[in-house]
Amino acid sequence: MVKVFSGLFFVFISVCTVFAADVILNEYNAVGGGLYLNGGNASADDDGGRAGDTWFGRVEGNGGDWFEMAVITDHLDMRGWRLDLYGGGAFSETLTLSNHSIWSDLRSGTIITVSEDVASDINYNPAAGDWWINVQASGSASGAYITASNFVVSSNDWQLRIRDANGTVKFGPAGEGVSPTSGIGDTEIFRLEADPSASVTPTSADYDDGKDLSTFGAPNLWGNQNFNLLRTVAAQPGSLTLTSPNGSENIATGALWPITWQTTGTVADVTIEFSLDNGQTWTAVYPRNTGNTGSYEWFVPMVSSSQCRVRVVDTADLAVFDTSNAVFTIFQCLLDGDVDGDCAVDFYDFAILAEDWLQSAE
Repeated sequence: MVKVFSGLFFVFISVCTVFAADVILNEYNAVGGGLYLNGGNASADDDGGRAGDTWFGRVEGNGGDWFEMAVITDHLDMRGWRLDLYGGGAFSETLTLSNHSIWSDLRSGTIITVSEDVASDINYNPAAGDWWINVQASGSASGAYITASNFVVSSNDWQLRIRDANGTVKFGPAGEGVSPTSGIGDTEIFRLEADPSASVTPTSADYDDGKDLSTFGAPNLWGNQNFNLLRTVAAQPGSLTLTSPNGSENIATGALWPITWQTTGTVADVTIEFSLDNGQTWTAVYPRNTGNTGSYEWFVPMVSSSQCRVRVVDTADLAVFDTSNAVFTIFQCLLDGDVDGDCAVDFYDFAILAEDWLQSAE
């Protein structure tokens, strides 16, 4: 009776693990060192194309030793979780996630990559559209996020088992030798060819080889892997706040004036404009601003107006913008002897005049 009960208990746990996966294996790189995805050389693969990775491009080894997981359960705490690696179907080593806060509240739809050669990047912000965490596990890594140890991913029945901090198996082992039982070659990658979900099992027939494309840190492409059902976090709307010039300033023509602003949310690029008629018409600054650095050195045009404003606009969403709170003044300074146009007659003006005089005397 004890043996039967134990067997039934094992089946019960297995079924629970199968249908309630918190994290699943999504992809791993089996391309050997010195080889290319789908074989060939740097110029062309075995089919005459240029198979490669969306992040690494077409490179030897296809980015080295790395594997990728997909988070299924929302608000998952993975601090202290253990990643057991197998090669040739035999246990190889365990990589343990640290107690760093990055692991404390993972949102469903997050992609986690573990790489030996790519530096850690934990700029993780689902609300801003960043769903990817990469951590480096190597002897030269800091160990701040995962065990600092070199590891191997290969085409020889490589598998991953995921356990929580208590040692409970949450998924796997999964990989070649489980499903598919064979077929992942040393110029291929292993990938899930289905949308990630809690119903994915280590024995899923949707695990397969791939040689046309790999997607380090991104949804798999054989068709188009969809994470949208998992990603319930609404992107935080962007906002812009202009901080200078914000009204009442007196700015001389020809001056370099810092236009500054602050943003929240996702604002990748801004357009900067100025108005000389209190916002009735707008003109883009020259040269045009690129990106979103929070500041721009504005060469103030040679005009005179007491009705000036500046506005900064999200280039991707014109409804997100901010304008000077009040008008400011641009004025031309006509002081005799003010050579450099800074509305002051001083040593700098004298130096310019002296240089011009010396040149004319040559």
